[in-house]
Amino acid sequence: MHNLKRIVLGFSILLTSIITFSSCDDGSTSAYTGVRMIDNTFSPPVVRVHEGGLVRFYNAGNNPHNVIATDAAWGSLEDVPKNDYIDVNFDTEGLFKYICSYHATPEGDWGMAGSVVVGDIEYQEYTNFTKNDVVNKFSGDVRYVPLVYETIQDAVDASNPGDLVLIDRGIYYEEVVVRTPSITIRGIDRNEVIIDGEFEKANGIIVAGVDGVAVENITARNALLNGFYWATSEGYRASYVTAYNNGDYGIYAFDSVDGIIEHSYASGSPDAGFYIGQCYPCDAVINNVISENNGLGYSGTNSGGNLYIVSSVFRNNMGGIAPNTLDSELLPPERESFIIGNHIENNNNTKAPAWPNQYITLGNGIIIAGGNNNVIKNNVINDHNLFGVVVTASFDDNYWPAHGNLVQDNIIINSNKADMALSGVSNLANCFKGNSFQTSFPPGIQTSGSCGSNLFARGSDLSGLWSSIARVVYVNKGSFEVGDWRTMPEPPLQANMQSPSSYFNNVFPAVDVFAKYDIDFTNIKLPETAEKYLN
Repeated sequence: MHNLKRIVLGFSILLTSIITFSSCDDGSTSAYTGVRMIDNTFSPPVVRVHEGGLVRFYNAGNNPHNVIATDAAWGSLEDVPKNDYIDVNFDTEGLFKYICSYHATPEGDWGMAGSVVVGDIEYQEYTNFTKNDVVNKFSGDVRYVPLVYETIQDAVDASNPGDLVLIDRGIYYEEVVVRTPSITIRGIDRNEVIIDGEFEKANGIIVAGVDGVAVENITARNALLNGFYWATSEGYRASYVTAYNNGDYGIYAFDSVDGIIEHSYASGSPDAGFYIGQCYPCDAVINNVISENNGLGYSGTNSGGNLYIVSSVFRNNMGGIAPNTLDSELLPPERESFIIGNHIENNNNTKAPAWPNQYITLGNGIIIAGGNNNVIKNNVINDHNLFGVVVTASFDDNYWPAHGNLVQDNIIINSNKADMALSGVSNLANCFKGNSFQTSFPPGIQTSGSCGSNLFARGSDLSGLWSSIARVVYVNKGSFEVGDWRTMPEPPLQANMQSPSSYFNNVFPAVDVFAKYDIDFTNIKLPETAEKYLN
């Protein structure tokens, strides 16, 4: 899973040899990239690892599955039991295709199949298209669902690059797998065009290794894994989408660049409502979203570089915003994320659905875990049981200190432990200035001068350390009860993208979306919910 696996807030380097937190069922602390076997899908279907990387295939389904290379060079025909796994190391650069022999053709051209990409090879080597197939203009062709095509999948499969798939009101019980680049999938009504996974299908919409796909004005719910999912894509856009009560993430972009997630809503996700990970530079924006009742409001592992999280609301999650560094993903460390003009409120929700990993983040507004050169500015952060903002080191296979982070001009109030905190050792050049706050750990954390003169490197707060250790012990003993993602309340109705009469206008494939995005990053507006705190 791409999430916070072994982060202990306020920990000392002297204790890292005995204190770790792992999501591995067997207690292993080895870094790995995870692929889940869900009936009958590998998720994600494409993963990218470095030479020597470990991939763990974990059976999270109810049916028997196995993992075997299409050339039979690795894997096993033996069943992987439910809740068990098989580990495979990949030491040589290249493309490695595999199948479940029960649910796919031997060549992997149909059914339950996936690919492991080792090293830095071109994406088109393992997709069904070339970069020449990507277009930046609407073709003028509209695929109507269900008037012409009975299912969304039928319309997507019939589409050519540049087409619009236009979906009428209704509940569609399917998982949509996109294999055609540069298409736009758009609903007539955001609240009444619903993709329902029935707690059986892996994802609402998945776009894996395909570029330029936009999804707009649709709701995805009740998927075993993710509502909307882009993996290894260049160019993506999620506009006016709702994801709720999905079993892992709401809106999820992994190993993908050049993306926009805007005017969207996520709730009821055990991992995170929104996620952007394993990308640098990401060239991505999350703008004007609401994330509530999730394990985390936002999580981003080993991501950054022109990555902006702005004008959004993160409230009533177990933990708020958590950029982080892990060895199990490519491209560490996390760095250069810009968290500006958000309202981050009351992320103390013990009734939210969550994995044990998220319990360590409970009660924190923003957590920078092993990240470098991030900017946290002009946010309103209030009512957290632990910290409003905490900058801390992270420990996975390696120790990742936090360097060069700027926390500036935020309003941080009503934090029970401290409004601002710096944790771990060897954290250098982190600057706290211009913030409105009451308490900090260590005391005197905020400089009255310039950031260049504040190479803050004091020790961590021990009470925060012991609190985190207690949480690790608590989780590892099995004393962890949270909400059920399947039964979280439905969200309120969300705003539609545009009036129905204009659904054939403004159709743009998701190509060069970051460069074209119309936003002034120097003048980010706070959400309306934050206005009452400005005085």
